[in-house]
Amino acid sequence: MVTPTFDASSFQRLAERTEYEDWLLEAVYAIVEQKLFPGFPDGVVYPVDSSEAELFFYARSSTSHLGWQGGFLNAGAPFVFVSLFKVLDMLIEWILEENGYRPNFRFQYKIEQIKGLSFIFPSVIETRSWLKDRLIGLYEFLEPLRGTIIHDKHFTATNGTIQVSSTKGGNIGPVVSINAGELRILARVIVSVPRYVDQTWQLDDFLEKRLRYDLDKLAALHRVGLLDQRLPLHKRVRVYTTDPDPLHIDLAKIWSDQNMHRADREISIDLRVLIVKDGTAVGAYFFPWPLLAPKGFGWSQDINCEQYQSDIPDDIEPKHLRTDAG
Repeated sequence: MVTPTFDASSFQRLAERTEYEDWLLEAVYAIVEQKLFPGFPDGVVYPVDSSEAELFFYARSSTSHLGWQGGFLNAGAPFVFVSLFKVLDMLIEWILEENGYRPNFRFQYKIEQIKGLSFIFPSVIETRSWLKDRLIGLYEFLEPLRGTIIHDKHFTATNGTIQVSSTKGGNIGPVVSINAGELRILARVIVSVPRYVDQTWQLDDFLEKRLRYDLDKLAALHRVGLLDQRLPLHKRVRVYTTDPDPLHIDLAKIWSDQNMHRADREISIDLRVLIVKDGTAVGAYFFPWPLLAPKGFGWSQDINCEQYQSDIPDDIEPKHLRTDAG
């Protein structure tokens, strides 16, 4: 065994390995209008100099049940499962090779090695024992189910739900049921982790909480236990104001409106402030959550607003610029 470096060249090898399957899994869920990583515009808008917000809901929705897309995912659920396990397997193989192990196609060998105490994971995983333990748990638990789907066909797929039993060693195990929602969460976890590892994406505070929440939803598959992560919700708040100083925005009012202290959720916000003059947006600022989070209910005195100037968005609605919009 060698001490892995996990440098830029090794990250590139990981990205190249998983590129096709990552694209394929994202494409499958995009086809059925259930994107794994949807993006949302500003969902909470305060019209110019108004204390009352308008809420815009961009929740994931799908009309695929009306056409061929729904049947596509229902029939393709086993294919999705096999593809996402392949991504996880490629991640494990890559880590093994970075630790100096020669390629070995025996799953049992790989499982034994990654559970060894001397085995080193990349820092994103190594510094998060909760993530490492659950990835190993998923790999070990899902591997025989993958073998059944590939080799023994001892499974059913109905309405997007897979019911499969391990047939490893010729012994038929208990039925494991993975419904469509769990399969999508599993795909989101497996596709995102290599991107956090190779630094394509940064695992920030919100994404880490979402990953923990997703892993809690998969507790029956990794069998490590719950992290008791509350549902993380990230909102983008837009405020229109005629005040030229964006720091005059009442943060306490915004935080109160967003129920920032709900016991069942962990809510975070980004804040976009648009400066309005004579009915026209003339300036824009974007304050990300890390800047707001430690500051309590007020602004920090050391914020340099110029650092947070941003482009004026092109989706402005004229009614939000008018004080007489009602």
